[in-house]
Amino acid sequence: MKAIRAAIYSQLISDTALISELGGATAVYYSVAPQGTALPVVIFFNAGGGPENQYPGDLTTERYLIKGVSNTLDEALDIDGAIQAAMHKQTLTVAGFTNIWTRRTGDVSLTENSDDGSLIRHEGAYYRIRVDA
Repeated sequence: MKAIRAAIYSQLISDTALISELGGATAVYYSVAPQGTALPVVIFFNAGGGPENQYPGDLTTERYLIKGVSNTLDEALDIDGAIQAAMHKQTLTVAGFTNIWTRRTGDVSLTENSDDGSLIRHEGAYYRIRVDA
């Protein structure tokens, strides 16, 4: 849902502790960072969800993966901690909806090799966002 995606982006870029972890940059991207973007960054994307169809209203739960991406494990973990503080149990402003709850529901940790042979660390979590209109 576009409104939830916009709310997550707004929540992340307005969090001063997170932006500090990113070296003062609003390096927050949906789906993928532009090629050549310097690390660290935050990447988030929709990982499922949709209407709950429990009653005639617009109750919807979306699941997003939000992660810090860095060249070092410690930095990626610090970014993940800032993401958790900005998102877990926080109220998002979702246009046209009321945010019922936002919860961190599962951790994600992975490492990849870059083209130059260095390691890229990904630390983050899944977040469930429930809204109703």
